[in-house]
Amino acid sequence: MSGIKLKIILLVIFLSLSGLCILAQAFRLQVMDISSHRKELTKVTIPCKRGFIYDRNGEPLAITVQTPSLYACPDKIENPYVVARALHKILHISQKELVKKLNRKGEFIWIKRWLSPREAEAIEKLNLNGLGFQPENRRYYPHIFLAGQVLGFVGIDGKGLEGIERKYDYFLKGKPGYYYGIKDACGRITISPRLPIQPAQDGDTLYLTLNYKIQYAAEEALKKAIKKWHAQKGCVVVVVPQTGEILAMANYPFFDPNSFRKANPTIWRNQTIADVFEPGSTFKPFLLATALNENIWSPHDILYGEKGHYRLENVTIHDVKPFGWLSVENAIVYSSNIGAVKIGQKVKKELFYDYIKRFGFGKRTNIDLDGEASGLVRSPNQWTKIDTATICFGQGIGITALQLAMAYCAIANDGKLMQPLLVREIRDAKGKVVKLYQPHIKASVITPKTAYKVKKILRKVVVKGTGQEADIPGYEVAGKTGTSQKINPKTGRYYKNKHIASFVGFFPASHPRVVIVVVIDEPHPISFGGVVAAPIFKEIAQDIIWLWQLPPSSPTFKVAKLKKTPKLAVPSKSLVEATQINPDIAQGIMPDLRGLPLRLALKVLQDANIKVKIKGMGRVIKQTPPPGTKIKGDIVCLLQLEAN
Repeated sequence: MSGIKLKIILLVIFLSLSGLCILAQAFRLQVMDISSHRKELTKVTIPCKRGFIYDRNGEPLAITVQTPSLYACPDKIENPYVVARALHKILHISQKELVKKLNRKGEFIWIKRWLSPREAEAIEKLNLNGLGFQPENRRYYPHIFLAGQVLGFVGIDGKGLEGIERKYDYFLKGKPGYYYGIKDACGRITISPRLPIQPAQDGDTLYLTLNYKIQYAAEEALKKAIKKWHAQKGCVVVVVPQTGEILAMANYPFFDPNSFRKANPTIWRNQTIADVFEPGSTFKPFLLATALNENIWSPHDILYGEKGHYRLENVTIHDVKPFGWLSVENAIVYSSNIGAVKIGQKVKKELFYDYIKRFGFGKRTNIDLDGEASGLVRSPNQWTKIDTATICFGQGIGITALQLAMAYCAIANDGKLMQPLLVREIRDAKGKVVKLYQPHIKASVITPKTAYKVKKILRKVVVKGTGQEADIPGYEVAGKTGTSQKINPKTGRYYKNKHIASFVGFFPASHPRVVIVVVIDEPHPISFGGVVAAPIFKEIAQDIIWLWQLPPSSPTFKVAKLKKTPKLAVPSKSLVEATQINPDIAQGIMPDLRGLPLRLALKVLQDANIKVKIKGMGRVIKQTPPPGTKIKGDIVCLLQLEAN
C-alpha cells in the first residue's frame, strides 16, 4: 500500500470519528441535557386572546383589545424622585407610592396596567430612561352598562370573576403559548433555536340568547320607572316561552363592568336570579292552574267574597275592594285575596305544594350563571292554616324573578316548562361550533286545555281587571299584577309601608311570542303592581312589537272591551323633531340625529332601511356618517350615546 493511500484512509477514519463525536455531543446537548439547559433559558409566555361574547344577532357585548401597560426597570432609573414627580402628574398615583416602586431593586416592575391613550401619549413624550410599554389584552364592554350583571367582568389577570365571564371562563380564556429564549447582557431575549415554540390558542366565542336592542329597551323602561316611583331597585326578564331563550335580563341600578372596581359589590348581583321575594298576586294563576287541572273548580263556579273581610282563626284577610258572590274567574281577574283563599280551601295543601314544585319553585332553574337562589318553599307539613291561606295569594313563599318568568312560560307554552337558555352556541377561534345549546322541556306541568283556560282568564285581567295599564290596543296582552308586603328581617313581621310591585304578562295571548316579568322594589308613594309595573311591561312590549314589526292580533278570545277610551298623549318635542328629519332621508341625505333618544333615532333609521350600530346609552351625541352626508348603498350608521 502506497503512502498516499494510507494517508487517505487515515484521513477518512479521522473525519468519521470527528463526525460521530459531533453527533454524540449534539445528541447530549439537545436530548440528554435538555432539562439542565432549560434552567439557563428564560420561558417567555405568548399571550392568548380571550374569546368575544356576542348577542344572538352577532352584536359584540364583550371584546378583547390591546392596551399599553407601563413598566419600569428600576436599575436603569437615575433619579426616581424626578421620574415619580413626572408620572404623578399624568397617572394621578401618589408620588410616595411611585418612589417606593422605582427604588426597588430589580429589572422589572409594573407601574400601571391598562393606560388610557391620553396617558400613554403623555408618558411617551417624557422620553424617560427606564420606562417602557408592554401591550396587554384588556376586556372591553362596548355598550358600557348594557347587561352588566349578566356579562360580569374579568380581573386584571384575565380571569372571569362574575356573570357569564366567570361561568364560561374555561371556554373564553384560551391557552397561552410559550417559547424559551436566551437573555443577553442588556436584558433582551432572543428565541432559542433549539427548542420548539408553542403557539397561543385564542379563547372560544360565545353567542348568547340576548337581543341587545330588547335588553336596551328593558333597561331604559326600568330606569325611567325606578326614578319615577323613587324605588330602591328593580329587574326585568324577557323570555321566549316556546324555547326558554332569554332575550333580556335587566337589573337596576346599572353596573359598568369596564369599571367594576368603582362599583359597590352589591350592585354586581344579578337580582333576577339572586334576590328572593314574595310574589303576591302574580302567584294566583298557579293556584288557579292547579284547581282547573285537577277539575276541583271550573272558571264559572261561584264563591263568596265575604264583603272584603274574612276572619280566619285570629287573622283577618282583606281585599282592596269588597266582593260578594263572584266566579272563580273573576276572583283572579279582580285579584281577590279572599277569593284565592276560598279556591285554595278546596285544593289540598299537599296537592298545591306538588304543583308549586312542578312549576319550578323552590329549586334552582339551573341557568348558566353562578349565584342563583333556590327560593323558599316550605314543606306542607310546616304550613299552618294561616300559611296555607296566605300562600294562595303569594305571601309566605319566596321566589326569584327568573323562576316566575319560567313558570309563566309554562302557562304560555301549553303547560310545558322549559329550561332557561342564556347561551346559544360556542365557537372556537376558527369559527367551528364547539357546543350547541338546544331548547329542553323539563316537564309538562298542566294540560294544554288547562293552559288555554288560564291564558283566557289572564287576558281578561288586562282587558277589564287589575292589569289594564298593560293593555296595547290591537294586541292580545295577558298577564297578572302583584303587590306584596316586604318582611322586616329584624322583627320577622311585614312592613306596613314597604312593598314589591310586579307584573307578569305575555302576548299575543293565543300564541305568546314573549313573556315579560317586571319587579320593582319599594316604589312610593304608590305601590300597586297594576300602576307601577304594568306600564313598564307595556313600554317594553311596544318596543318589541316595533322591533319585530309584529302585526296586530286577530281576536281569538271574546272579552269585554274597555269602557274608558285611553287619552292620546301629546307628541313630545323629540317626536316632532324626529318627524321633521324624515324629508332629509327622502332626499338621500343623512339626517341630524344628535340629541334624540335612541328609540326615536332607531325608528328614523329603520324606516330608511339603514343599519345601525350603537355605543353607549342615553341620547345620541355623535353619529357616523355625520349629518348632511349623502346616503350611498348599504351603509351602517354608528350612534354614540351618552346618558342624560
